[in-house]
Amino acid sequence: MDAPILIPVAMMAGFIILGVILSMGKCSFLIAGYNTMSKERKKQYDERALCRFMGKIMYCLAFSMLIWLASIILQNAVLLSVSLFFLVGSLAFAVIYANTASRFRK
Repeated sequence: MDAPILIPVAMMAGFIILGVILSMGKCSFLIAGYNTMSKERKKQYDERALCRFMGKIMYCLAFSMLIWLASIILQNAVLLSVSLFFLVGSLAFAVIYANTASRFRK
């Protein structure tokens, strides 16, 4: 395998591993913003629901890496564009969804 294929494979594997761990409700310290809150403020949030949501986002990011990998193998610029759109869209959705309407508060 050459380097351009190893990068999306490694990223996809990392996102899947993080997705599995976060989906189980573990490792909340990996979530930026949540890990810097005081203990009193953390008690106001449903840690398990937040972790499960972030796990689902990790699966979305892994899927975008799969599309990126397909674009490299098939040498298709359209698939690369779809992958980048899905990646940015997933991240934008996650930021907006998690930070509006107090969804993860107890």
